[in-house]
Amino acid sequence: MKKVTLIIVLFIVSLTIFAPTEIAAATKEFYIVKDSDYVSSGIYFSDSNEQANPLVMFNLYNTNNKVKQTLGLKDLTAQYKIASNVGNPIHDYNSSIFTFQNEESTVYFTLPVFRTESLFGPAEGYALNLYEMTENGEKRLVIDDYIPSNTVTPFIIIGSNLFYVTYNKQSMSEYDFKVCDLKSKEQKTLQKSVDSFWLQDDVIYFTNDGMLYSMNQDGGDIKQFKSIDYLYNALGFEAKSFGVTINGVLIYYNGRVGSYYYLDTMRGKSYKFPKINFYEGNQYIDYPSQSIIYTDKKGIKIYDGKTKKTVLIKKTKTIPYIHQVNMESRKIQYVNGSHLYEIGF
Repeated sequence: MKKVTLIIVLFIVSLTIFAPTEIAAATKEFYIVKDSDYVSSGIYFSDSNEQANPLVMFNLYNTNNKVKQTLGLKDLTAQYKIASNVGNPIHDYNSSIFTFQNEESTVYFTLPVFRTESLFGPAEGYALNLYEMTENGEKRLVIDDYIPSNTVTPFIIIGSNLFYVTYNKQSMSEYDFKVCDLKSKEQKTLQKSVDSFWLQDDVIYFTNDGMLYSMNQDGGDIKQFKSIDYLYNALGFEAKSFGVTINGVLIYYNGRVGSYYYLDTMRGKSYKFPKINFYEGNQYIDYPSQSIIYTDKKGIKIYDGKTKKTVLIKKTKTIPYIHQVNMESRKIQYVNGSHLYEIGF
């Protein structure tokens, strides 16, 4: 009997030592919460008391009422004003409609103003306003330009520079890529007719007419990637033909072979995506180890590109969302329900 008891004790100890430990994120951190039956979507933050406090709630609804004010786009056919608690809810909060960036004690975030329709079909996107909010809850509009939702990244703040896209008055699918100095308020157009943009390793990547380019933050040293096929923009028939991971890695679809690939920009080569059931926009790809950290209905998983094996590192009852990954400390922060958690792997 003593031997059996000892075995049980050793088994429990081994689980404590070798299994990944989950803890509530101890530091103050802002994060996005997805809508569910029990949780309201919005921007939350966790404090040292492990509380999940809502900062901005995404409880905006579309009135379905046309408005006379127009964005001035030649392919725009209808425009609808967004208001609270009236009409149909906006479910697409997982895209660029609601996004944020925290800079010290200030949070920058977008909220929809208009739902739009174009000649290409209904509900083509949303026109967003960019706000900043301090810790005391004061909110103000940052720029007068409307930001389109059909982009990988609506805006990015680097230092005192705000990078964003806005309608160029020609088409709902072509945007001007601008930079605005948040201190002097001076604006500069870096590129025209941009489909979308994002940041990876301090380099700006953008698509123009379906082709991929990179450039410096001042708009110089423009390079084109000719190793990949055409990337459909948000209004294309294959709107999901490319996506970007949480660390800026491009995932795209090769229609000729019917497979997804991810682009290693350091080597300029593409690698075939493994047959894993990942959720687009919610994975982390590490180039050196060719590892992919992603979530599915079972929980958080890691695919090892060298061993070709997948390991479940955290089982969850609902689909979690990765907030950020630190490969050096081997820690993952993820959102489950309304709480932010941290786990080692």
